[in-house]
Amino acid sequence: MKAGLFLLAVIAALVACNDAAVVQNAVARANMHQGSYMPGDRLLHSGYYSKNPIYNAVQYQDITYRAANNVRITYLEAVEQGVTQWGIPTLRAGGVGYNQATIRLTSARGYGYYYLVRIYGR
Repeated sequence: MKAGLFLLAVIAALVACNDAAVVQNAVARANMHQGSYMPGDRLLHSGYYSKNPIYNAVQYQDITYRAANNVRITYLEAVEQGVTQWGIPTLRAGGVGYNQATIRLTSARGYGYYYLVRIYGR
């Protein structure tokens, strides 16, 4: 009798813990924001970048922006558009304080991505 009650309590605890471990936030997005946008900054680059899903493949694309020598980047953003596809934007080179930046957009395995990339500077 005690063993059956103990087993039932263990199963109930596992069910409660299992739900907590599996639930993911459906609206979680992997966006990138670096630097700060100040009055006087201007939009240097804006573009939409997308890749369609390919079964069991990880896709990536490098976006490179180079400005004149006297221009400095002040703010970078890569914002996921539409339904999340679990993409990951990363800064590969340059960035805030430099006159160039390379942003890599990487898809999750078996997914695509759709991002709006903006670069501001002065």
